[in-house]
Amino acid sequence: MASRTQIVSTHKPQTAGLAHFMARALKERARAAKKLDAGAVHDLRVALRRCRTMADALGTFDPDKSFPAMRKASKRTFRSLGKLRDTQVMREWVKKLAPAGDQLAACLLESLAQSEGAAKGEAATALEEFDTRKWRRWSRELAERSRRVPPESLVYQHLALARCLEVREAHRFTTRSRSRVSWHRLRIALKRFRYTVENFLPRHHEEWIADLKLLQDLLGDVHDLDVLRAEFRRILRPVESGADESSGAAPNEAEQWYARIDALRKERLSAYRAKMSGSNPIWNVWLAGLPHGPRLEEAVLATLSTWAAYRDPNFDHSRKVTALALELFDGFGAHSLNPIFRDAESRTILQAAALLHDVGRAKKDAGHHKRSFRMISELAPPVGWSEDEIFAAALIARYHRGAEPRLEQKEYAALEPAEQERVAWLAATLRLADGLDSDHRGRIQNVSVQRDRTALTIRAVGYVHDVDSAAMLARKKHLLETLCDCPVVIQPAETRLAARVASMAS
Repeated sequence: MASRTQIVSTHKPQTAGLAHFMARALKERARAAKKLDAGAVHDLRVALRRCRTMADALGTFDPDKSFPAMRKASKRTFRSLGKLRDTQVMREWVKKLAPAGDQLAACLLESLAQSEGAAKGEAATALEEFDTRKWRRWSRELAERSRRVPPESLVYQHLALARCLEVREAHRFTTRSRSRVSWHRLRIALKRFRYTVENFLPRHHEEWIADLKLLQDLLGDVHDLDVLRAEFRRILRPVESGADESSGAAPNEAEQWYARIDALRKERLSAYRAKMSGSNPIWNVWLAGLPHGPRLEEAVLATLSTWAAYRDPNFDHSRKVTALALELFDGFGAHSLNPIFRDAESRTILQAAALLHDVGRAKKDAGHHKRSFRMISELAPPVGWSEDEIFAAALIARYHRGAEPRLEQKEYAALEPAEQERVAWLAATLRLADGLDSDHRGRIQNVSVQRDRTALTIRAVGYVHDVDSAAMLARKKHLLETLCDCPVVIQPAETRLAARVASMAS
């Protein structure tokens, strides 16, 4: 039976990075420019789709404007080739399905030949206007940026999880609506998931490729049959009504074609449903192989960290502040400073806020805490997080410097009292951690917390007391002192080596 996979590609798909597929796109463009046959059109579309999928994925955390520019530049070529591809695939379906001497098939093939000629002209123009010089430049620049996140990383696993959930949601919607448009959207969602896995998770791809390919082929055939049916209806309306006798076909022959197409479509959908439904649908296998539970929390933080690293001009400082903030959080919890410091969710939100707190420096330093708040709050919540959690992280990051939380501030005032308390305590922790690395040199190696009836003492390894640092830390610890209702004392702490030397000397 004819299908898109039977109009074969001359190249075996492989995963070799953005540079490889951008170079492949140029090679296939040159080949297609010579002859727009089915194989050349298919191979060029596949190469462009891989490039566009990778650019879309990388653009979720890398703000470089060349990623959307590359996608935009290839859009016209990709779409024009899509029109041509549909025509070529329909022609192959008709040739395979038509009985000998079928007049309707001859009529449709004649119409498709005309459509193919026009589509080839449009595709040829798009190929000629394709800017190969820009494409080569993007290939060098974007490939280098893409190497900052290695394949199989938690970042890509989290992205694949999001794509997989999109497939599941599209499947559920489609099985309710059963419309041809929804089946097409499901096919696109599945394709996005497949190419994400193929491009960034090669080990997962090796395990899942058979099922992914089968499902994509089945939905591809459904799409082809829907397009073919619509094309029949478009050109054969006069025949169906009996108004046009030029084809030599009777109106009931059109109904026979529709029945033949519908039967094949039903067969493909039954095979699809058998794989995706039942007690253990295939997406359960995919989800089991992607981050969940504690691993999902790690993946979310890895994704947020990567997003921040592409924007924060000194991300080493943010990493140091994060480590100090978590040590303070755990120390406060050990001394029962507040129940918030025994809450695992609060710890994770603090960790995210610390990693993200300086993303606003991407443009300029002045007012960067407010800019950080806007940038973080505009993020789509990562899978596993809610809008409330990402907003809390944004607010905590906003308060790492500048004004302390006050009810006069509308974002803070809009929170429930319990959430206001959490934001205030976590912001106080982040402010102090940021102050302990105010020179961005990582001098403070670690901190420990002590508490008695009169004060909260922070012992910091590497801290050197002087007038300037004392004045700065006085501002940074003020919010914490207000919440604790006691002084917060910062003191140098002996390193283990110094303590050992002192012990030996005594």
